[in-house]
Formats: sequence, C-alpha cells, structure tokens
Amino acid sequence: MSQNPIDVSFVMTVYNKEYYLPSVLAALLHQTGLKNPEFIFVDDVSSDKSVDIIREMTKNIPNVKIITNEKNRGISVRINQGIKEAQGEYTRMLDSDDIFPLDSTEKMLALAKKHKADMVYGCFTKTGKEPQKLEKEYLGNFTYKYNPNALQMVLHGRFTRMGQLIRTSVLKEAKGADERVFIQDESIPLRCAPHALGAIKMTANVVLVPKELGNFSGNKIQLDNDRFLAYYYMIADNPKLPVWAMRLLNKRAISAYWKFYKKTRKNHYFSKVFLNYLLSKIILPKPNLPALKKMRDEFLVLENVRRIKQE
Repeated sequence: MSQNPIDVSFVMTVYNKEYYLPSVLAALLHQTGLKNPEFIFVDDVSSDKSVDIIREMTKNIPNVKIITNEKNRGISVRINQGIKEAQGEYTRMLDSDDIFPLDSTEKMLALAKKHKADMVYGCFTKTGKEPQKLEKEYLGNFTYKYNPNALQMVLHGRFTRMGQLIRTSVLKEAKGADERVFIQDESIPLRCAPHALGAIKMTANVVLVPKELGNFSGNKIQLDNDRFLAYYYMIADNPKLPVWAMRLLNKRAISAYWKFYKKTRKNHYFSKVFLNYLLSKIILPKPNLPALKKMRDEFLVLENVRRIKQE
C-alpha cells in the first residue's frame, strides 16, 4: 500500500447491482486529478455477481478494501461500516448504480480546499440512458455557492442522493447515517452539518443516474417515512440546536408527514393535519415533540416499509 496520505476515500454500498457495476466502476476508478484515493466496497449480501465484478475490476488497483457480510442489514448500516474504514482527508459516498463524471471528484475537492469547506454537494440527474453511455462523461460549466454555516445551507436546500464529498473527520464525528432510518440520503447531511465548517452547493450534476431497473424511490411511502424519521430524530437528539434550525427541521418533518397523509386519507384538505402543515410553512413554529412523536409512532407501524434489520 502506498505511503502517501490518502486524499479521498470512496465508500460504495453494494446490493445486487451487477448490471450497473461495470460502468459505475469504470467511471469511479478513473476519477481524474487525485493523488492517492482509496476504494471501500461494502456488500450487503448480494445474491448476484456484484462482488465478483468488483474483485475482477479492482484486482490491479491499490488501496482497495472489499467488505462482505453474512446478514443483510440495509443501506445505512453498510454505509457506516464503510465510513469507519475510511482513511482519506475527505470521503465521497455512492450507491452502486450511481455514475460519477470523471472530473467530478477533482472539482469538488478543489472547491473544498479553496474555501476550507467540510461539505461539498452537487446535483444529480436521471438520464434514462444505459450505464455504458455514461462512463466517460465530464462536468460542464457550473456555478456554486459557499456558506460558512453548513447547517443553514442544508436546511435551506435539498441534499438528497449520494455523491457528496465530506471531510472524513466530520463524517466520523457525526457517526455517519442514522441507522434508525433505512435510506441514508437525508440523515447524512443533517447529522454532519452541525459539525462542519462551511458547505458548498454546486449546480453541476455530480451524479448521473442511468436507466433505472427498480429502486426504493418507487415506494413513495418509504420516502415519506424515511424523510420524516430523519428530521424527527434530528430534532429529538439535538435539543440545543439554534431555534431557527429547530423551526426549519420542524417544517421539514411536518411536510414529510403531510405528503404521507395525503396519500393515505380522503378529504385531507379539510383536516387539522393540513392546517398544521400550512402553519408550519407560514409561521415556522417550534417543534411540538409530543405531536411529532405521535406522527413517528404512526410511521413505525406501517407495513410494506423497509426497516433496518437488527443483529
């Protein structure tokens, strides 16, 4: 293994993505401008040839770690498993069907260093293209915004999908994804932001999503569930956050519950839930924890929603 310090750790969770992996890896392993990257793959008991493909395509690549497991436990648990192993100054995470433009990490890292920012995010786009068509893409022209207050930027923006670049020490201090929430997209930026010194949001599509064969985003109730829980636990676990942050977190939580409520009730616009939703947007009240807890309890008994599997 090289003695040079690792500049970026790539952490990929893997579960039955053999169709995508050749293209995902082709782009990942040829990211430009990096001095000494490492690649950490965490498999969640794939039943296809995903792990074999990774082993074959990385056999001559330095700083590769492939972690296999005996029990399927879900994305959040596996991303945290990879974060614990990361040794780079920064870590960039991805799902095993996300394709990175070849110069995306280089550009993100340059911005992080220029502004001494702990978090760098971009956009993603659903291309509808076969993965093989996306292996050699580069970023086009883009703009970006820097905010020294990372929590403010996260709570005033949308930070979903993987592909973010975060200082590894911040990720570890925040303990990565919330393992009470199945999908990790919302919880990672929320948990990291209070520990981060500055965040950047790029207008560039730093993640290219190929033609989808099926994923969790098709289950809208799952998304409502995970978004609500991410915000609820952020509120419940961090009572000392600034009041302005608590108000915005509460707004996000109530919005997630309202989206769920609309899908599951008739005459929903004549309900107290709708009024509560409107008030959360207009006057930004402080969180009412007992009321939020009732919403949480309603989510926790839902069927057909994936949960983290316990050991």
